[in-house]
Amino acid sequence: MKRIELKKNHLIKNSQSYIVDYLGTLGIAKEDVPSFINQPRNSDEEDPLNLENIQQGIQVFYNNIQANGPIFIQVDADTDGYTSASILYNYIHRRWPHIEVTWRLHHSKEHGVIVDTVPENTKLVIIPDAGSNQFDEQAQLVALGKQVIVLDHHEVTETDKLTTTPAIIINNQISPRFKNKSLSGAGVVYKFIKQLDRQFFPGNPIYQDYGDLAAIGIIADAMNMTTLDNNYIAYYGLSHIHSKFIHALALRQERGIKNPESLTKIDVAFYIAPVINGVIRSGAPEDKEAVFHALTDENNTDVFTRVWRGVTYTETLYEYAARLAANAKSRQDASKKKSFEWLCEKIKKEHWDHDNLIIATLDAKESLKVSPNITGLIAMELVKEFNRPCLVLRETEYDNQKMYGGSGRNGNFYGLPDLKAMLHQAGAYYGEGHANAFGAYLLPTQVQTIRDYFNEHLMASVFDDLVYEVDYWFHTGERIDSQMLMNIAEFERLWGNSIPQPKFAFSLTVMPNQIKFMGKDNSSVRITVDGVDFVAFKNQELIDLIQQNTGLVHIDFVGRAQINEWMGNRKVQVIIDDFTVFQPATQTTNLSSLI
Repeated sequence: MKRIELKKNHLIKNSQSYIVDYLGTLGIAKEDVPSFINQPRNSDEEDPLNLENIQQGIQVFYNNIQANGPIFIQVDADTDGYTSASILYNYIHRRWPHIEVTWRLHHSKEHGVIVDTVPENTKLVIIPDAGSNQFDEQAQLVALGKQVIVLDHHEVTETDKLTTTPAIIINNQISPRFKNKSLSGAGVVYKFIKQLDRQFFPGNPIYQDYGDLAAIGIIADAMNMTTLDNNYIAYYGLSHIHSKFIHALALRQERGIKNPESLTKIDVAFYIAPVINGVIRSGAPEDKEAVFHALTDENNTDVFTRVWRGVTYTETLYEYAARLAANAKSRQDASKKKSFEWLCEKIKKEHWDHDNLIIATLDAKESLKVSPNITGLIAMELVKEFNRPCLVLRETEYDNQKMYGGSGRNGNFYGLPDLKAMLHQAGAYYGEGHANAFGAYLLPTQVQTIRDYFNEHLMASVFDDLVYEVDYWFHTGERIDSQMLMNIAEFERLWGNSIPQPKFAFSLTVMPNQIKFMGKDNSSVRITVDGVDFVAFKNQELIDLIQQNTGLVHIDFVGRAQINEWMGNRKVQVIIDDFTVFQPATQTTNLSSLI
């Protein structure tokens, strides 16, 4: 198990509210805490008018509507892109059903508009969640007689071109008065339709009906959830699920989702967004179209039938699309596992695992073993496996030059807050996207140079010294404060990006009568101390280590508190994430990680 350390800003016993103290350790101001633990204030939602160019965009959009001009929406290839586009499509179709709106899905993991795919009769092109840096494409589209509105949140790399582009770019990153730089593409679109309602339909606003899709886009893109604006959208959006597809998908994922009617950020991050991303990356074109159709057809009554093992089943469009998405995610997982295992062996063989930045370069033949649609996912798995930031790059061409191109990923637990920025400092040819999840291109001559740069400018010890930073540590002989654990566990809806679920450490001496093995095969265990249950599911290794000791057993646990409800009774329990079992003396017998 990793070494345990108590956080510098850890919880203190006998507090009036442990959850208030915990949020304070994350930098949330005391006056703002009620917006997180109770209900967000209306003042927490940032004004759309703080977005630069929004008034111009609103006017151009509305003039096009008045002129009955056909609209084209480019759908970006991730969950934020799909939710951004579906918010916009649904709003237009509901307000102005007579307006012709067409859309296009990318065939693979592409971003932005492709000029040749825009229908000739289009008068207005809208690019949600992408397009800010497509200055050439913006100019080409306007030269073809079309107007262009970009509704995006990505950083603009050539800010000098913002003054000369004929497109209208509405982007929180280039808006000095807009505080929430962690808003995603879906959030920017949500602000846009809110301002449309405010200006043209003040007595009949409908933008709130798409708060669920905005929240899902924001969470799926791993935006910072400590911002008041994001917290506001997530709170109201997830507690009012209007999308029939999202509801159908939540029901299909019921093993992991407690309440499909009111999702948590963890539900979205683990059980909703990955499935949508799975079909986007690994689904057939008809699978992707079914999902986007389900997101944008709010009142579909079609019935789909299928025969499985001799039994005929009927499905709604939303259930049908949810099944296709789940199946695509399963195929993606199988492909990812195979590619990941092969790439791990290559990294070890080439001794890249000793570098502070793993750069896995693949030639044309090797590239066939790793689908370009899941390069980022595999890079993230390699980060976890080798405890290093990672680039997975394949032999390709970019800017008419031979390059290695692909994806970069970094963990949020390194002393490296911005991998993309450090790559640029090292001389990387190209890197665009988020700070720690982005696309990258390197010239072949740059690969070793950048490896050397990271080896020189980062200390390997930052990766080798693995530590569990915990919010409180109950030491041997200390009574466990179940009220502390209960107070934290009751706020599971808060946990998400930048608001991690608190971790606790426990050093316990356990007697045999406090241990119970569970399950048909006795592969799960429950240890009860001071009225608190510590639970590990399907962990034979822990059980074997406990059974090796016939008397007292000393165990160090790291885990998370949650509420266990059974027949109307609520009780706090701790899910064991990691452990070390000791002999009755202090000699370590084993260590294992469940993470």
